[in-house]
Amino acid sequence: MVKKLLRPFAVFLLSALQIVKGMPLRITERLGQWFPENAAGCRLRGCLYRPFLKRCGRNLRVGLGAKLEHPGGIELGSDVFIGHGCWISGLRGGILFEDEVMLGPYVTMVSSDHTFRDGSARFGPGRPGPIRVGRGSWIAAQAVVTAGVIIGSSVLVGAGAVVTKDVEDGVIVGGIPAKPIGRTADLTLES
Repeated sequence: MVKKLLRPFAVFLLSALQIVKGMPLRITERLGQWFPENAAGCRLRGCLYRPFLKRCGRNLRVGLGAKLEHPGGIELGSDVFIGHGCWISGLRGGILFEDEVMLGPYVTMVSSDHTFRDGSARFGPGRPGPIRVGRGSWIAAQAVVTAGVIIGSSVLVGAGAVVTKDVEDGVIVGGIPAKPIGRTADLTLES
């Protein structure tokens, strides 16, 4: 009888501890929303996120409204730009951006997939799948990168693409699911 009465209290207490544990990140996110959507604001938001990340190079820029969930599983190289409204989750599998990676607005990346248990995804355990994005790659607006994908260096993922398989260096991919449609060498301008 006592165990039945204490169980809801224990669940409440554990939930409250999880909320308190996540508060510094949430407060930091809210504070960052006060900064303007310009170079200075992006730089300041990058500085605010830095202590929460697993690793972070120099010159991180983060656009207004971007969410970095489970930042302890996110590693960023130098000169990384995360655009307006992106949602990046390092849950379970982890995410690595090498140097000079650029994300357009509203890009989504999650390093864990749902699985099914008893015919339902609601309580199926998550399946980790690390995501890696190579040096100098650009993930354009509203693209989705799924768990377990490795994107090579100097890659362009077209706007709205859904990347479900690895992408080789120097390739342009687009569509749902994303397929090769060109080479980034064709977009290179001579200095």
